[in-house]
Amino acid sequence: MLSQIHNFSQIGLTVQSLALAAMIAVQAASANAQSATFGSEQAASSQPVLQSCSPRILADKTVATAAQRLAAGKIAKPPLTDQANGFAWPDTPLGVVKGDGGYLFFGSDGGYHARQSFDGHEYGNDKSGSITRTVGTLDKPLGSEPPIDVTIDANPDPSVNPYYSRYDYMGGGPVYRVPAGLPGAGNLLMVYHAEIPTMTQSFDSVYALASSSDNGMSWMDLGEIVRINQAYRTDMDGFEIGDAPLVVSPGGQYFYIYFRDWLANGTPHWGSTVTQVSVARASIASVLGNAFGEHPRAVAFQKFYLGFDLDQGLGGYSQDLDPDAPFSGESQVAYNSHLRRYQMIVGEGVLIAYSESLDGLHWSSPILLKDFRGDSDQPWTYVMPVGMGPDPRILGKEFYIFYTRNPTTGAGWPGATVHRLTVECQ
Repeated sequence: MLSQIHNFSQIGLTVQSLALAAMIAVQAASANAQSATFGSEQAASSQPVLQSCSPRILADKTVATAAQRLAAGKIAKPPLTDQANGFAWPDTPLGVVKGDGGYLFFGSDGGYHARQSFDGHEYGNDKSGSITRTVGTLDKPLGSEPPIDVTIDANPDPSVNPYYSRYDYMGGGPVYRVPAGLPGAGNLLMVYHAEIPTMTQSFDSVYALASSSDNGMSWMDLGEIVRINQAYRTDMDGFEIGDAPLVVSPGGQYFYIYFRDWLANGTPHWGSTVTQVSVARASIASVLGNAFGEHPRAVAFQKFYLGFDLDQGLGGYSQDLDPDAPFSGESQVAYNSHLRRYQMIVGEGVLIAYSESLDGLHWSSPILLKDFRGDSDQPWTYVMPVGMGPDPRILGKEFYIFYTRNPTTGAGWPGATVHRLTVECQ
């Protein structure tokens, strides 16, 4: 992500759960209410989805200044090893959950993390990216405690992810805390983004999972869950799959995850075969049972193509859910308990767009929410919707969108800031 593919994204992760039981009840009611109009597992309908929310930005507040980021990097544990980029945080959308001491924020420090000994432990993996934890408030995500800047440890079983050694970047932010009564209750599950370098001075990228049993102080790799349809090759165009959250489906049986898919076209170039938005799913029972079982590992998701039964997540074919969308990019999806709908915040790097859905498969055409292209610093952004209520992963009539503002006019990471939009549904 530190070497973001700007041109691709310009052409062109929040996590759900209240208590899972409450989420299931709300979403099941929503699914039943709309079942006459939408088939929950049929091909995407041409019938338009009408938005019930007209989003309006009420405020845009800086919640982490460049100076605050610099100060936080100086006290990070373990110490930073990338002197060139410094504290390149957050290089992904921020994941947010409640903790005993306040809010826990997770995002990647995109700098290089060399192996090192610190406080009697070994840290680093000689790759870029991390899962960095901060403890703070919705007004001050950096808080006052040292950031815990750790990398993803290899799984004890090398067969779980034979590609681990090939990645040169592993970083994540979107996080899910397992509800009580389910396998791994109280533990954290992270969707992370991994990159495999190419000969084109760029990279291919994949979605994978990592788990934490100590509130984000350390993370273990669980392996890949989604790859694009285009097979890896050293001469391929770079491809940024993004960083997306796990989204609880209507009825509460599945995790959905959204991405752009590069459908193979016989060349190493994108051409016109990149989807605007695709989705894959896996059952919550199988994901959690495998992630927190005796032999921890991920289960591959199934991509949606005329249903969920045809193509696997690891390289299968997918259907474009909204081929005519005027905006596309990283799709951050969250459930809104006020609307009883899913909301998609589309981060296209240089702008933010908005869409919504009853079932997570049929979406309204995205509308422009904020455009940065006229700003003097020409910023690059990563976005994540965050709720104001008891669970920051559930949105309401008003909600926040946190975003990294990374200037592209020469300041680089030392000039980056974190901002927060306040958005109201009218």
